[in-house]
Amino acid sequence: MNVSIKNITDCLEKIAPLSWQESYDNAGLILGNPDMDCKGVLVCLDVMPEIVDEAIEKGCNMILSHHPFIFSGIKKIIYNSNTDKILRKAMKNDIAIYASHTNMDSSSTGVNYMLAKKIGLTNIQRLQYSTIEDKAYLGCGAIGELDEELAGEKFLNIVKEKLSLKSIRYFGNLTKRIKKVGLCGGAGVEFVKDAIINNCDCYLTGDIKYHNFLETEEKILLADIGHFESEQFILQRFHEIIKEHYPTLPTFLTDYKNKVKFL
Repeated sequence: MNVSIKNITDCLEKIAPLSWQESYDNAGLILGNPDMDCKGVLVCLDVMPEIVDEAIEKGCNMILSHHPFIFSGIKKIIYNSNTDKILRKAMKNDIAIYASHTNMDSSSTGVNYMLAKKIGLTNIQRLQYSTIEDKAYLGCGAIGELDEELAGEKFLNIVKEKLSLKSIRYFGNLTKRIKKVGLCGGAGVEFVKDAIINNCDCYLTGDIKYHNFLETEEKILLADIGHFESEQFILQRFHEIIKEHYPTLPTFLTDYKNKVKFL
């Protein structure tokens, strides 16, 4: 049975409809023919020129990423820019590129669910609600509970181990008892107020600025676990979605490593 690019994107959009994406986003099929037969899918967080090379090497003609490689309109095509390299190489090799971004953040089994499960939370619920077309749907973030109450320091060390982090930036009292946890994969510091309103003991996200920490006034233990680090588990979810519907379709998690390093 032939599987088209559209067959794959339809599966993804049943779980994370494109109507759920934020206004600034560019989720969906960014490049390629939706009616083209899909020979294989390479799953990644960010599309880089090396990712296109890997797709070619693995015989994949579809790249499924979390972050769109084009966020806004292209006004210039400049040789040797990353965007140009990706476009030219992907077009030359008939590779479709699809992104499932803020719409997947909003899915009840998306980015935040995967992160919550990874760190061992249960009773996972919505952190922040949004409404589109008079229908409430899961906004960014999630709330969950630990099986047992832990001291802040012990909890953050568990998170550090589970996510394979070299360090965690935090603000607040490490002796604080942690039971209810709020989180948002990626950059979600704007939802810390929702975590406080929902009586969370700790809030986890990435890309927290210095002044963001101070603004909490220690009402909550606020921890920066990194942007990539908090979203990386969505790749496994992408893989699961495809394999659930098309188990024989070659589907790979990228071997490409995040270039951001720590000493």
